[in-house]
Amino acid sequence: MINAIAIDDEKNALGIIKEFCSLLPGLHLIEVFINPVKALLFISKHPEIDLVFLDIQMTKLNGLLLAQHLPEERTKIILTTAYPDYALQGYEMDVVDYLLKPFSFQRFERAVKKARSVLNKQSSEETSKGTTLLSPNNDDFIFVRTDYKTLKVNIADIKFIEGTGNYVTLHTPKAKILVLQNMKTFEEQLRPYQFIRIHKSYIISLSHIETIEKDYVKFGTIEIPMGDSYKEAFLQFLANNFRQF
Repeated sequence: MINAIAIDDEKNALGIIKEFCSLLPGLHLIEVFINPVKALLFISKHPEIDLVFLDIQMTKLNGLLLAQHLPEERTKIILTTAYPDYALQGYEMDVVDYLLKPFSFQRFERAVKKARSVLNKQSSEETSKGTTLLSPNNDDFIFVRTDYKTLKVNIADIKFIEGTGNYVTLHTPKAKILVLQNMKTFEEQLRPYQFIRIHKSYIISLSHIETIEKDYVKFGTIEIPMGDSYKEAFLQFLANNFRQF
């Protein structure tokens, strides 16, 4: 599943993108924005966004300037514009594709297929990194800032991490530790220690999992849901890194 948003200061253009997206399976248009500043704020709080359909000539913020503030490691861009003069500059920024308005559904579909290919390749490269996974032990720890103090937390004690707004909660057998931090930071730092994100709000420790069901994993009596956009990558991660009988 590709999670996408569209940014354009013309309502008609957004309407066309919404219609085209509805015709393509595996493409989820989460939100559309006329105001690019609000869109940028939305992206900063939603790391699950894979793809942005982005207009260039907008009154409040030029699309190319906005693109420079997007997370390069994950979010891909398809430019949608009535001006062909920006094509070279767009491709220099490594955008997936450049749709010149008015574009047909067939051309739109081809751009989405290209984005899917790029994202699948990136996902495969990320999962292949799992061959160097480490088993966390008591010698592995992190420091987190909470309640006006710095706390040392053993990585092996963390069962799962729950994100809520600008905060995350580290769930351990003895305590729940609230930290002012984003999920992406923990996802990147703990990935080598067999932690993986299975939902926009949850990162789990494979060391503590008891069972994996169809749509959730269990830690004792606690059930953690698997998000549609993370489930396939999670199952592929298990297949690539662990023996299954």
